[in-house]
Amino acid sequence: MPTWCHMFNSTLIKAARVWFDELPPESIDGYKDMKAAFLSYFMQQKKYVKDPVEIHNIKQRDGETLKDFMERFKIETRRMKGAPECMQISGSMHGINNLELTKRLNEHVPKTVEEMMIATTAFIRGEAATTNKKKGHMSWKPHDQSKKHTDKRPDFR
Repeated sequence: MPTWCHMFNSTLIKAARVWFDELPPESIDGYKDMKAAFLSYFMQQKKYVKDPVEIHNIKQRDGETLKDFMERFKIETRRMKGAPECMQISGSMHGINNLELTKRLNEHVPKTVEEMMIATTAFIRGEAATTNKKKGHMSWKPHDQSKKHTDKRPDFR
């Protein structure tokens, strides 16, 4: 995709952002292609509303972070009118690839979408803190013992 396309996507929000992110790689070669694709998708007379049952088809993609998945899940479920809150919670729980989070959510099933988002956000923060702690953890042994005592002179009496 040309550079301007990558910059263009940062100006998009909601449905337009989801549409852009789901474009197949290398499907846009220039402004004319972008304009045609955009207009053909958004120039419908009535607003497209997804069937709420499709909530269970929203899955975390390979390489997609949990944070990115939750953001995409929120965006995609906005287009699904009439989905009960319990269906949104269930769909989210089934779409997550992280086994530890799935286990935690099933141990204490959230009663509201807000509760689920709070629990998921707390889990994401905990994972980030654990990762940062592991990266910053120093071993008690020096990494290079050959440099130890280099300030001593061998001929010192």
